[in-house]
Amino acid sequence: MKHINLNPMNPPLNWQDKLPDELPQGWNERAAALCQAQSLTAALRALGGSFAVKVLYMGELDGQGNPFGENHAETAAPQFVRDVLLHLDSVPVVQARSACSLQSQAWRGVLDCGTQPLGERLFDGTLPLKRSAFEFCLMENAGGQDDFRRPVAARRSYFDWDGEVLELTEYFLAGLAQFV
Repeated sequence: MKHINLNPMNPPLNWQDKLPDELPQGWNERAAALCQAQSLTAALRALGGSFAVKVLYMGELDGQGNPFGENHAETAAPQFVRDVLLHLDSVPVVQARSACSLQSQAWRGVLDCGTQPLGERLFDGTLPLKRSAFEFCLMENAGGQDDFRRPVAARRSYFDWDGEVLELTEYFLAGLAQFV
């Protein structure tokens, strides 16, 4: 399962098979544990505070990460995506993208869950899923910026459901530091 860089304007990220030893500024072991939690939804809720999901986009993207209808040459396979922001006490702490093939009716049905956290559906025990190991990366130039919405780290994994794959990439935002 090879990741496709959906935005050619951004360089590919340096994914690693373990969380880097040097964590972003303001992070501690609690943040590291959160980054490695199987269910990020459950881990965020355990931090306390008001948890909410805001759907940013759900639909088809061309091979460059643009909504269909925009005139761009395709360089990769089109995908169906759901982009969300996860909030704690109204602070954005994680931006997540779930992506599957356009033909995957099963995954598209799972992703069509409104503001329900995807983690509730993935980990409720009703779906016959196999999950890959996590891959992690730290964002370049993550230190020294004050924008609480900027990503400082990310993780991704793949869920296999009878041969159909869902890629889940979760970007940990700087605002998370105030909760860990």
